[in-house]
Amino acid sequence: MKRFQCVIILSLLFLLAACGLKEEPWGEKNLVLQASELKRLVIDNKNGEIEIVGTTDSDSIQVTADVTSKNINKDNLKLDLNDEKDTAYLNASFKSQFLSMGSGTVNLQIKAPKHLQIEILSHKDGNIRILDMSSGVKVDNINGNINVANTKGPLTITSRDGNLKLYEITSDIEIKNVNGQIDVDQVEGSAIIDVGDGTLDLNHVGQNATITQSGNGQIKIGDVKGTVVQKKK
Repeated sequence: MKRFQCVIILSLLFLLAACGLKEEPWGEKNLVLQASELKRLVIDNKNGEIEIVGTTDSDSIQVTADVTSKNINKDNLKLDLNDEKDTAYLNASFKSQFLSMGSGTVNLQIKAPKHLQIEILSHKDGNIRILDMSSGVKVDNINGNINVANTKGPLTITSRDGNLKLYEITSDIEIKNVNGQIDVDQVEGSAIIDVGDGTLDLNHVGQNATITQSGNGQIKIGDVKGTVVQKKK
């Protein structure tokens, strides 16, 4: 009986918390870190848009974070930018709250020196846009569209749900997308692409292209200078 009463009480608490959910904008927060001696930027932001633009105008990383929350205390936001050895770490996350049904979103606009390697860790929800970087880019994404253009280093993307648009990549690309449309154009290196339940439009590849398909979406292959290998899982 006591156990049943506890279940009812907990259910009521969750219901009350859900009824009280209200989106609250917290405004913008700005972070700056000197990056002339750094080689990498690692970003940990689970929920929110991420835009990264490479620049030669400054040798610092400049971040504008637009924070919005639903039923989460401001003290539970962790937003920091620091460095260790040759790597900058940008963390934008919310600590869990007991009996809280709230959620938080941090949209990031980042200007970074072009030479930095970029890595985005376990991004769960939100679109990603990366432009004008000179080093490698690595993205681990669950849900959201990804747009990468005018980058010079190797590009590696793992994504579950979302459309990918990749243009003007002067190195090799390695892509795995479970669900969504993939558009790739003007890759000077090789292309290794794993397509799930989605489509692929591939054109203007400077070296070899290897395409593995596990679903039934349409595959369109245009101009490829090297060998094309296409296979089904």
